[in-house]
Amino acid sequence: MTAPRVSVVVLAWKLLDELLLCLDSLAAQVGAPDFEVVVVENGARPEIGSALDGVPGLVRVRLPENAGFGAGCDAGAAAASGSALVFLNDDALPRPSWLAALAARADRPDSPVAVGSLLVDEHDVVQEAGCRLRHDAGTIQLGAGSTLADAERDGLLVSRAVDYCSAAALWVDREAFDSADGFDDLFTPAYYEDVDLQLRLRLAGGLVVVEPAAVVQHSSGTSTGSTPDYRAFLGRRNGGLFAERWAETLTSAPAPDAPLGELCAVRPPAPVALPDDALEAPHPAVAASYVASLLERAQRAEEAEETLAHRFADLQHTHHESLQLTHAMKLRIDELEATTLADQVRSRVSARFRRG
Repeated sequence: MTAPRVSVVVLAWKLLDELLLCLDSLAAQVGAPDFEVVVVENGARPEIGSALDGVPGLVRVRLPENAGFGAGCDAGAAAASGSALVFLNDDALPRPSWLAALAARADRPDSPVAVGSLLVDEHDVVQEAGCRLRHDAGTIQLGAGSTLADAERDGLLVSRAVDYCSAAALWVDREAFDSADGFDDLFTPAYYEDVDLQLRLRLAGGLVVVEPAAVVQHSSGTSTGSTPDYRAFLGRRNGGLFAERWAETLTSAPAPDAPLGELCAVRPPAPVALPDDALEAPHPAVAASYVASLLERAQRAEEAEETLAHRFADLQHTHHESLQLTHAMKLRIDELEATTLADQVRSRVSARFRRG
């Protein structure tokens, strides 16, 4: 049996309806090269496995625990037989010509090693048309919030080289992926592993591009949307590790509003030790530091609450004094209003005579 050209790797964890819609959208691809679908059951819920039993033709990889995004993708790549890998989120819905557009871009003479997709929401508002790195290791999703008309006006809907593209829907040449040793477990369980991979691909001389003709409707952050504190923690933690590793590259990052053609100059990364709390991978990789961050946040909140309590007490005291002063003034006003003008004149004349 001839191996397919492309292996689409989809991680499954806890999203059932979204996963099935994603698989339906893959089955509806038009004009695509031969491809297989590799579903990694990444510590997935039992009902997901049961639902996948009814989907024919899948290559299934079953991991007993959630290994994180990068390690899950690596497991899928190990089971894949295609000469190209396409990583696709389970909350992504590729448009029918998506895979054909990625393949056509990969076949152009400049031979990119990675091709990213145009990500949009359900209203066709742009989420990402390629990404840019900043000096502080922050990232800019180019075109985010734009309509397609505005994105076209701004030159975002043409294929071009970029710093990186999200691995929510990313084509990667298999040979280049293997040469780079895949995703790095430094970033377990999630965030920045796709940025790191593409910088390593570029460091080896590869070209990373975005192909806006490859359109994917994406529900950003669905998997971690119910745990925003954890998501923010992972972003800070892995962003710090990324900044340490790629410090020299980040110094060359263009200004956020620089022309689209300006990219960071990729320079050799610095060695970064895996944090002590990540040695017990797979997924409790960041448990200790996450709990520590929550405790620190709770302490700050407690201190802030104590400060507010003191301020509230001060305000109550000031308010009480104001009420007393207001009451005294009201009594004096009532006394003055009760005294006739004639009485006030007689009182003042009498007082003057007494002084005389």
